[in-house]
Amino acid sequence: MKTILLSLLSCSVLAACHQPNTPPELNEQTTASENISISTVAASSTSIPTKIAEKKPVDPLSMTNTVPLPTGYQVDNLYLKQPLRVDLNGDGKLDSFQVLHNPNKAGLKYLFEFRINDSDQVYYYESDNPEDDLDLFGSFDIAKAGQVYVDQLKIESDDLVDVKNAPEEAKIYLQHDGVLANWNEETCATSLFYFKDNKIHRAALC
Repeated sequence: MKTILLSLLSCSVLAACHQPNTPPELNEQTTASENISISTVAASSTSIPTKIAEKKPVDPLSMTNTVPLPTGYQVDNLYLKQPLRVDLNGDGKLDSFQVLHNPNKAGLKYLFEFRINDSDQVYYYESDNPEDDLDLFGSFDIAKAGQVYVDQLKIESDDLVDVKNAPEEAKIYLQHDGVLANWNEETCATSLFYFKDNKIHRAALC
């Protein structure tokens, strides 16, 4: 029996001697390496973007229409010092109205320019009366969308007619903003300019 026990003990000692002897510091390095790997994965996973960058809102006052002025024309700021910003087509972006002047042109020298924002569309209005150029207009204001006006040229009477008494065909229901222009003289000579069906329309309010 003692012989058997001694044999078993010898085998155990030999088996233990043949096991690789890993230094303590190597074990610590292995553990640290595992910890480093785990922490690296965790750090890299948190750095993955989870939110798409939001677009900056477009400033409605910015003007992106850079179509050049017609040849020979320049901006006339005698009365209108700055372009009038008005939403002509109802898209929420402020378009631009200004007066243009061509000093070298024979006949009618002035244009009203209606520049549609965020596009390459520009519309011009020239007086339909060769005797009355557009420089007669000296004050400008915005006609707000939703207002109702009366085109007095469509009234048979010579008297001014208000909205309440005007026939339906003479009424203008302004869907979008427009421009009110009044003569320099102390008189009621106001015109409404508005954009509809890809065209600038003019109505005589008084």
